Amino acid sequence: METATDTQAQNNPFILKRSTPIAALNLTVEEYEHPDTGAVHLHLGCENSENVFMVALRTVPQDSTGVAHILEHTVLCGSERYPVRDPFFMMLRRSLNTFMNAFTSSDWTAYPFATQNTKDFSNLLSVYLDAVFFSRLDPLDFAQEGHRVEFEKDEVNGKDTLVFKGVVFNEMKGAMSSTSSILWDKLCYELFPTNTYHFNSGGDPEAIPDLSYQQLRDFYARHYHPSNAIFLTFGDIPAALHQRDFQELVLKRFSRSNESVEVTLEQLFLTPRVAEHDYAVDASEGLAKKTHHVMGWKLGESADLTAMLEAQVLSAVLMENSASPLMHYLETTELGSAPSPLCGVEESMREMVFCCGIEGSSPEVAAQFQQEVLGKLKEVADSGHRRRST
Repeated sequence: METATDTQAQNNPFILKRSTPIAALNLTVEEYEHPDTGAVHLHLGCENSENVFMVALRTVPQDSTGVAHILEHTVLCGSERYPVRDPFFMMLRRSLNTFMNAFTSSDWTAYPFATQNTKDFSNLLSVYLDAVFFSRLDPLDFAQEGHRVEFEKDEVNGKDTLVFKGVVFNEMKGAMSSTSSILWDKLCYELFPTNTYHFNSGGDPEAIPDLSYQQLRDFYARHYHPSNAIFLTFGDIPAALHQRDFQELVLKRFSRSNESVEVTLEQLFLTPRVAEHDYAVDASEGLAKKTHHVMGWKLGESADLTAMLEAQVLSAVLMENSASPLMHYLETTELGSAPSPLCGVEESMREMVFCCGIEGSSPEVAAQFQQEVLGKLKEVADSGHRRRST
């Protein structure tokens, strides 16, 4: 016999953990938890008809095959309720949305959309939730979005040769042709030798063909589960209405997972590490003055808001403009032609990274560059920073 308590629990599957009004933004942040699965719902309630939804999942690849990136593409290629080709792109043309996309970062994958129409919101929510949690993951979609081999005529000898193709494969070939992308990838490779940031979450074109279809499915089963998910909503639709849809469309079919998905803290370095990596350059321009020198430091956890503020202030003092001491050195040193594109503090990962460098340099001045940068930092620490007069 069903009691009133049972009915209430069924109608209100989430438990309110805390509610915090933010007067400056004219909204209230509410945090809920779904006890049966452990899913988290963050609702930013406000009088705004622009309603936003996002589901985000921790994705922590342990190789550079691009599994999280390829999965982001593949899950949008058809699902249980929408077994058609590319329902996501069909909705792009038919929806009144003001924003639709999907993102893969170094340790998370997110699927957001926004619309001002309530019915459109309901339609998009149904498509998104079904795609994320009940994707078909068709092998042919994996071949299209991930990697496959095709015959291609060689323009030199006219013969057909086998070449790798794939949406993500081709995308990452373009992305990793950028020197700054290679520099950041190699810097993370060295700074984080034991956790997920050691790998290229987007996918290294040399490693992407090593990903198997079964590995993709295994990664999906482990990471795309409500226990590993955060639902975020914004706007004037009440949280309870969102939660009713979450429950009916997804959560009632799941129980809590025993899988633990997290990013481990990196080991501390007791001494500085030095590494050399190669990257492609235009040989017609010559190889002289093509070297980049980049130095990086781990600054602590980004969840520590005080530490993050300190890192931002430190970065601004040292590198905000040409009058800042470290930036002035990077711009005027004769060891290189210009500051590296990798300068400043990166706070999107679990541990923040501060880096600086120069481009247009030579390999033999690496030690001198390191010594001069450390000397400039010591000078600022010892005597403080006085802004130069203009």
